[in-house]
Amino acid sequence: MFTRCRAWIVFQGYSTEINGDCLHHFDYEIGRGGRWRYKIPTGQGEHIRLTITAAMVPDKNAMALVFYRSPSEENPGRLSDDQPVRLILRPDVEDRSFHDTTKAYTGSEHLFPSALTTHDQGFNFTPASDRRLEMAVRQGTFVHEPQWHYMVHRPLEAERGLDPDSDLFSPGYFESSLTGGGHEILSADISEPDVVQAGFTDPLVQFAAQTRDDDNHQSSLTKVMTAALDQFVVKRKNGLSVVAGYPWFLDWGRDSLIVVRGLIAADRCSAARRILIQFGRFEQDGTLPNMIRGDQADNRDTSDAPLWFFTACADLIRAENSNSFLQSDCGGRPMDQILLSIGNAMIAGTPNGVRMDPESGLIFSPIHFTWMDTNHPAGTPRQGYPVEIQALWYAALDVLSTIDPTNQKWASLADQVQKSMIRYFYREKSGYLADCLHSDPGVPAKNADPDDALRPNQLFAVTLGAIDDQNISQHIVTACHALIVPGAIRSLADRPVRRPIPVIRHGRTLNDPHHPYQGRYKGDEDTRRKPAYHNGTAWTWVFPTFCEAWAMAWGEGANETARILLSSAIPFIRHGCVGHLPEIVDGDFPHHPRGCDAQAWGVSEFLRVWRTLTARPGK
Repeated sequence: MFTRCRAWIVFQGYSTEINGDCLHHFDYEIGRGGRWRYKIPTGQGEHIRLTITAAMVPDKNAMALVFYRSPSEENPGRLSDDQPVRLILRPDVEDRSFHDTTKAYTGSEHLFPSALTTHDQGFNFTPASDRRLEMAVRQGTFVHEPQWHYMVHRPLEAERGLDPDSDLFSPGYFESSLTGGGHEILSADISEPDVVQAGFTDPLVQFAAQTRDDDNHQSSLTKVMTAALDQFVVKRKNGLSVVAGYPWFLDWGRDSLIVVRGLIAADRCSAARRILIQFGRFEQDGTLPNMIRGDQADNRDTSDAPLWFFTACADLIRAENSNSFLQSDCGGRPMDQILLSIGNAMIAGTPNGVRMDPESGLIFSPIHFTWMDTNHPAGTPRQGYPVEIQALWYAALDVLSTIDPTNQKWASLADQVQKSMIRYFYREKSGYLADCLHSDPGVPAKNADPDDALRPNQLFAVTLGAIDDQNISQHIVTACHALIVPGAIRSLADRPVRRPIPVIRHGRTLNDPHHPYQGRYKGDEDTRRKPAYHNGTAWTWVFPTFCEAWAMAWGEGANETARILLSSAIPFIRHGCVGHLPEIVDGDFPHHPRGCDAQAWGVSEFLRVWRTLTARPGK
């Protein structure tokens, strides 16, 4: 609803827009927000120093902006403190979801002005009965002067092939007087009156008034990433869920369960437990939701979410050093019975088509069921036996053998899966695992067609223990080294493939099926971005697994190297969406960040592996 705020400093009729041209410094601190320092000319060779701080109000859909004019302290060239300047703030508002744009001619041109009520220090904007934006300043005044700004161009949307032009509505402007050492506070909140209290804004003012101009004060990396991770955990009625990424993802099954591993590593076991119970109560015939919307969990098109559920549960049991979690109530059933239900159903076959091949012990996954074929048919069909599904299945069998120790079938199946992975996936000549054994439903693994695509999914076979041969593990990690870019790992190697990967849209082939690598994620979604998404685009969330596999494959003494490799992601944390990791980056140099600016599983996996590597001997 509050899209942006334009701002000016006016002195003796001389107006200067507050923008990047006069930006001197930016820094960010956890718990305090972002801080922008400006050197703004006021005419006659003089200037003022203005600091703007911005932060969200904890636990509220609200934010505060503080505008602080630093004292001149008799610095040459600074406007004297007793000379006031006018601060003009013009907010632009909308009423849309993150996927939409505002077009005034569709009705907003008449609706938005009529949705306003104003007062001396601000306004209320109520375009619908269930939401209201309130904006106000503490000391200045509000001038009701509505205007539209048409066709505001957004270059990133244009780059993504989306409609880049939106219309913005400004109800008026705020006007305040600032002398040296003075400040103004602009608050914005949605349906939460009076949430921006002095207890929150006073520290923001102090933050703005600090004179330190360097960024030598560094929080520990663990603290930074833990704070970032907390921002993805959201309330869903009486439970907790995980927003997969900002600004446009919601909550997904596999993403949430992978993020739970990071929450456990960050000592957020209580939150992890609540999320696992939330998902566990939706278990049905061996399936878990691909996504949850309130009590709606009908979308179960996933083979990996139930298996990541096992891995997250195992992490929690280890972290708490207790099996008590297995007796947690999940909608009338204990957690251990839910896990056993999933395991038995996968052997017998689930209603959505996931089924174990009895001869090999491997799991068949239908089309469109793993994280890497979500965009099929635009990119990467993986119907058959995907490699990471088998690694996760092995790890699940290990959990089941602990839950049900008197039943020898779990350990026997785990041994069978390990042998089958070497037999059917390992390409000895190439030195790595096939990404998928492609087949139709009902076709056993021995008759499936293994591909030769070099992808990073095989790393989970190392980190989850499905491949315990150190020599083969080292070959896998060495092969995947070709996929590494700084801070991320490419989804496909830039090399020809024997088994073609055609990308077809409306009967037209969009790529070279025998050399399907695409290293730039930009342009139209269906013809440019989707074909690149899993065919060369580099991902932040799998990259820590490479570093973890490196340490495991080479053993004692390899932690330092793995930690240095993982540190290559730090520039992404310091730039862009500060304190976070982007969803993806281009596989090609210069590896521009793409997709969501802040991605939950990128943060969670970085934190989990970072803590693992820094906790081990040989650090």
